[in-house]
Formats: sequence, C-alpha cells, structure tokens
Amino acid sequence: MKKTLLLLLTLLFTLSFTSCNPTKSSLNEMSKICEKIENNFDKYTEKEIKELTARFSELEKKLEAGELSENEKKELAKLKGRYYGSFTKGAIKATKKEIKKITDNIESTVEGFIEGIK
Repeated sequence: MKKTLLLLLTLLFTLSFTSCNPTKSSLNEMSKICEKIENNFDKYTEKEIKELTARFSELEKKLEAGELSENEKKELAKLKGRYYGSFTKGAIKATKKEIKKITDNIESTVEGFIEGIK
C-alpha cells in the first residue's frame, strides 16, 4: 500500500510539475500556431493572420527573455523557422492565386488599359 501511494504521489508531482512549466506551455502554443498557419493559411483573414503573428511574437519575446535550456533554445529556433517558412509558403500560394486571376483576364485588362490611354 505504501509503495502504491508513493508511486501515485510521485506521478502526481511529476504531472503537476510538467503541466505548470510555462516554457513548455509557450512552446506548445507556438507549435499549435504553426499548425494553424500550415493547414489553414488561405482560410484566415488578414486580421486573423496579424493576430496569430502578434501572439507568436509575444510568446517568442517572453521565451527569449527567460532562461532556456539548450534543447528549449533549439526547439524555439525550429518553431520560428517553421512559422516563418509556413507563413511564407502560404503568402506565396495566395499571391500565385491572385496572379492567376490577373493573367486569366490579361487580354481584357490590356484592352481596357489601351482604351483608357487613348
């Protein structure tokens, strides 16, 4: 019975310590933001993208201001790269869509431009 109680207390202590770790919590939130950008960039409004970016930057500054282990520093750097890479990829895809819209109507656009300058 004492052995079981000791094991249970050890488990509870470990869980409470890891769940209250603000660094890990911030890194997890940053990872979730990365997933949102990776999977749904084109579904977000400009305002929502700005909010996600602001939250990501806020978490980044908070972490960089604190004491991080080498592994945490590496994880933070990886998340930053992942976020900015995903953001760039999403922005490029959105730009390609807009360029496609323009090029699909380029002939009409040029005709209208020429009429406009006559």
